[in-house]
Amino acid sequence: MKKRISVIILTLCLLLSPVVSHAEKAGFHPDIYDGPVTFSQSLYEDGETADEPRVTFEYAPDEQKSPSPAPETGCRAVYLADPVSGKVFYEKNAHEKMYPASTTKILTALLVLENCDPEDIVTVSQRAIDLRPAGYQSANLRAGEKLSVYTLLQALLIPSANEAAYALAEHVSGSVEAFAALCNERASELGCENLHFVNPNGVHSEDHYCTAYDLYLIAKECRKYDVFNEITATQSFTVPATDIHPAADRKYTNTNELLLPSSKYYRSYCSGIKTGHTAAAGECLVSSSCKDNLNLICVVMGGKIYGRVNERFSDTVKLLDYVYDNYSYKKIAAGGKLIRQVNIDNAVSDTPVLDIILQTDITTVAPVGTGEDNVETEIALPGEFKAPIQKNQVLGRITYKVDGLNYSLNLVAGNEIIKKPYWLYNSLVSLAAALTLIIIVISVRRAKIKKARRAYALKRRQAR
Repeated sequence: MKKRISVIILTLCLLLSPVVSHAEKAGFHPDIYDGPVTFSQSLYEDGETADEPRVTFEYAPDEQKSPSPAPETGCRAVYLADPVSGKVFYEKNAHEKMYPASTTKILTALLVLENCDPEDIVTVSQRAIDLRPAGYQSANLRAGEKLSVYTLLQALLIPSANEAAYALAEHVSGSVEAFAALCNERASELGCENLHFVNPNGVHSEDHYCTAYDLYLIAKECRKYDVFNEITATQSFTVPATDIHPAADRKYTNTNELLLPSSKYYRSYCSGIKTGHTAAAGECLVSSSCKDNLNLICVVMGGKIYGRVNERFSDTVKLLDYVYDNYSYKKIAAGGKLIRQVNIDNAVSDTPVLDIILQTDITTVAPVGTGEDNVETEIALPGEFKAPIQKNQVLGRITYKVDGLNYSLNLVAGNEIIKKPYWLYNSLVSLAAALTLIIIVISVRRAKIKKARRAYALKRRQAR
């Protein structure tokens, strides 16, 4: 009897025991992914669904490798990078103090765009005309002319008109001195490390300087403005006629030869940005380009001219060609890709397998020839999974490491996992428990009756 009751109780305990699926025992398919897996319960947020892809990015320059010998450059300072990822392809004295010359006007344009409407009207002052030193570039503007901010930006960035810089500075801040202070403040906000401006156009001063890296940061910010991109890509422009200068004869060609088909330095994929030159600064150029979805900003400073060779242009095209020949913008993983499959024990029988998939595409700058086989991948998943699981629910994270660029994004459920109907399960367990108790009670009563009958029979035999 005791043995029978023990068996019944053990059966009842088994029926009531919980069912859990652990990741280590969950039936992973090693042929899908055989890389390292980190288990952490904190990664798994029950019920959180990923409506929007969440990708985090880290640039690790120490993990970056040069695909081939980089070209030699004559300019004293160089900085070449992808403004989207921050990946640096080439740098030379990029953090040393240099004179920027007219590349100063990039920061002037940024402050104008941040503080003015392009359709605002500006009256060119006599002071703006008089401040331009002899020999510095001009658009032949006249005192008293009323011109739009947009037109003055064109004059500033295309022929590099210095009087346009003074007129815009006065319009924004009231004076050249106040505008210079605004330039220094904004540059500091952008992260510029060694910049100090005293004017809006780069007229030479020992106290007017920056680094190639500083100009990269400023140009990167400017590229967020469509007006800026439109103007800096323009090959030529004409100052419109005004009451003071009624003829539309002030036509100017862009000083950036990368944009001019007639120049030996022309590159169709270039879109700007600004040249600069003074005797102290040498030949300077901040350029932008895009080819096959790979964006670049290149800064060269302190170049020289040898005969018909201008180093600001020759170095730039050499550097741009180097990057486009050795790197490309490519997809290394597609959204929806199956990363893992897990068997979930407490799921209904027709949905026991959970597909863990990549949430979105991963596209990156990588050396030519890079494929999925030579991309390092790391997965972080929780220690256990339990139904129910919603489709697109966040399950973990995956990291792709590609030549110094590390991308992390969500791993999500590719399908819904339905939990076993525990209302039925619990009902059956309750019924089984009740039946078991009834059986135990009946068994105990029967045992007592048999015991009583044996005792009565024994007494009758003894009475005879």
